[in-house]
Amino acid sequence: MDFMTYFKQLKEGKLDAITLITGEETYLIDHLIKYITENFINAQYVDFNLTEVDAISDLETTLSSALTMPFFDDRRMLIFQNSGILKNLKEDGEEKLLIFLNDFPGHLNVIFNEKEMDKRKKTYKWLAKNATIVSVDRLARPELVKWIAKRFKHYGKEISLHVTNHFIEMVNYLDPETGKTLYDVDNTIRSISGVNGDITVQIINQYVEVPIEHNIFKMMDALSARQMSDAIHIFNHFIAGGEPEIRIFFLINQQFRNILKTKLLLEAGHSSATIASKLDIHPFVAKKAGTFATQFSERQLLEIINLLEEVDIAMKSSGISPALLIEKVMFQISHTKK
Repeated sequence: MDFMTYFKQLKEGKLDAITLITGEETYLIDHLIKYITENFINAQYVDFNLTEVDAISDLETTLSSALTMPFFDDRRMLIFQNSGILKNLKEDGEEKLLIFLNDFPGHLNVIFNEKEMDKRKKTYKWLAKNATIVSVDRLARPELVKWIAKRFKHYGKEISLHVTNHFIEMVNYLDPETGKTLYDVDNTIRSISGVNGDITVQIINQYVEVPIEHNIFKMMDALSARQMSDAIHIFNHFIAGGEPEIRIFFLINQQFRNILKTKLLLEAGHSSATIASKLDIHPFVAKKAGTFATQFSERQLLEIINLLEEVDIAMKSSGISPALLIEKVMFQISHTKK
């Protein structure tokens, strides 16, 4: 079950006896746990009826206390919060836990919120068959657009779809390699919402640091237009900002390979959306690659990729400064002929 389906179920007042919550997006998981504890347990007696376990020290005592009758409420709740119980529990502990799970009172709800799990364990296999499994993954773009609008509204601001899309590109949440979470995005939204006036592209640019992936496109623009001073300026800006030369080279190399693949797919009649899916890249990246594909010939792109392969080898074997090698290949790229 996904996040939205499960959250809708909770809002309808339905909480299953045993739930396993997994996934990457901590912000949404924390939101689920908060909603459950605030809406399914009487707030006045929550300290008596809620047991949260973040480390397994005495499993038997924990399970025994969970079996006691709720205090002036209809429900008790036991929540394992990244306790390691589904990964590190020994066989005798698993047996005790399984006996407990197979026979506990109807007034108790058990929730496992665990990132680390061993799917070979008996407990996990039992939960896979008997519990409600909720997968809380990173938001895809359509859900992210709605979430951002809601968070800006929460902080008293409206944001247009155009500005939202620009904000998404700038915060770079959709690239999982950045490690950005919704907590990071929400902190940025809260900061921006403190300004006077409307939320505009210019305001976004003032508050959000431009990701290197975004500036790589500017460098590619400069290279394709043979504006070497601009390309070198952007490259030096990367270096001054502490970006490793190897990462910069990797992104340049990756972009030119995407451009060649995109060019071939476009010539074969594929759309930008199809290309994004086939190459497993973001639609924005596919669109930019399509633009660059019109500015380079196939022969030119093959020559550039060969040049980049030579630089890759030189970086690993020559002892020459990577920055010098990258500047040299940028000049070579700008002088390739169609």
